[in-house]
Amino acid sequence: MTSRSRIAQDRGAVGGLEMLPFGFLIFVLGSLIIVNAWTVIDSWMAVSTASREAARVFVESDPGDAWPAAAARIDEVMRDYGRHERLVPPVAPTGTYERCAAVTITVAYDVAFIQVPIFGGFGSLTRIESSHTERIDPWRSGDFEGTCT
Repeated sequence: MTSRSRIAQDRGAVGGLEMLPFGFLIFVLGSLIIVNAWTVIDSWMAVSTASREAARVFVESDPGDAWPAAAARIDEVMRDYGRHERLVPPVAPTGTYERCAAVTITVAYDVAFIQVPIFGGFGSLTRIESSHTERIDPWRSGDFEGTCT
């Protein structure tokens, strides 16, 4: 009979079991925030690398092949990072292709507000951009006297 009387009493009962779902919810939301922060950082690294590599390819290529080679390099880098699906189509740099000219290449990528690795992205998009500027090689086609100013 003593064991039955212990069960009927409130003494020794554990409270707070109803808080477990809230703790789990906070854990899931915290994990989503961390995953989304990493998605933004990884996307920024991808567009930064793509713009730098495209600018380097552009300034080292022949005038007729410079932009197609740079656009192909952007596509290649973004595919390597796995960030090709929401790449904003890059715009060719303006100006003439001449020695010592500064060329700026900008790459942009749209990141979803909530990015879940298995299910994809949800919500509005945020644009991440990166630009890189290089000078066209002053020594590229033979005799060049002087330096870039």
